[in-house]
Amino acid sequence: MQPDANSLQPELSADAPSVATPEQAPTGFVAESGGRVERMIISTLCQPIVGHIPASVHPNVISVITHLIGWLTAGLAVFSPHLSQPMRSLALAAAGVAMLASMIGDCLDGMHARNTGQCSKLGEMMDHWLDAIVVPLVPIGICVALQMQPWGIAGVVVAASMVYHAQLVLYHHSGKFIHPDSTTGVEAQFGMSVGYVGLAVFFYLVDPAGPWVRQGVSAIAVIGTLVQLRINGFYLSRLGQWMRPVVIYAALCVGFSALLLLGAVDVYAFCLLILCTSFRLCGSYVLFTIVGKPFDGNDWGLWAGLAAMAAAHASAVGGDGGATALQTALPLVVCAYAVLRNAIDFQRNYAMLTPVETT
Repeated sequence: MQPDANSLQPELSADAPSVATPEQAPTGFVAESGGRVERMIISTLCQPIVGHIPASVHPNVISVITHLIGWLTAGLAVFSPHLSQPMRSLALAAAGVAMLASMIGDCLDGMHARNTGQCSKLGEMMDHWLDAIVVPLVPIGICVALQMQPWGIAGVVVAASMVYHAQLVLYHHSGKFIHPDSTTGVEAQFGMSVGYVGLAVFFYLVDPAGPWVRQGVSAIAVIGTLVQLRINGFYLSRLGQWMRPVVIYAALCVGFSALLLLGAVDVYAFCLLILCTSFRLCGSYVLFTIVGKPFDGNDWGLWAGLAAMAAAHASAVGGDGGATALQTALPLVVCAYAVLRNAIDFQRNYAMLTPVETT
């Protein structure tokens, strides 16, 4: 069965309004249009596949598999610096292939749902709920693979996660899920796939420990952060009265970044904290928007966790000596809390997410 025109509509892109419209009930995360490059990628790589997927395959299965591929991609990238050549380059090349597969899967779930009439609130929620984890997971992989300094990882990852958060805040209040003119999610994933393969070749030919390589990585961190901040500006100029949730999210992320730079948490704990903070707050925006409930963009449990980690670090610096184990455990406790809170919210609202065909 060949996909119809509507099924090929890219999910995560839409024409941007010049200003946010008055608050209204959102109609879905489905994009209104996409860029020429995105449409070419979808027609070339995704369209030939979607027509061969059996209708018995539920779109949520594709979403979950795609999400797991995202973790595989990040895992290969994060682990690659611990490998010697040629295994390091092979891991990075595999990460590039996995990123391409993830990009295709991210398109296929929505295309398949529309093509087979299996669109539902639950499917829509699952797709974009999981994106709340994948969005920061993607830059985490490339930043750690490049062995960026902690300040670079913090800058790029936090700024990138803020983009998706701002998208969701604007959508929650205006009903418009938009992307900036610069790029779309599909194009960014494709570019990252090519980047991983290029990095594999580069590290195979060049010593990654060279001083000029480290300087180049620092430059990439600065440029990457500035680019993401510019995209954030695209949304901030449209949020107006809905700025408070963005400030809350940014403040939490800056707080976790400060813990990283002060040595209170290591890079891996920091990455988990950002992933779970994004999942908790961005994921909540996805859930509550779909079920039509308000959300203020805050979670005091995350603030309590941030304060507890800061206090544990201060105690260790003061020479207590008993805070080391606590410092290790607290990030895991905060992450477990965030996941549990989202699981509770999902359970409470499951009845409203019962799959219902949309037109």
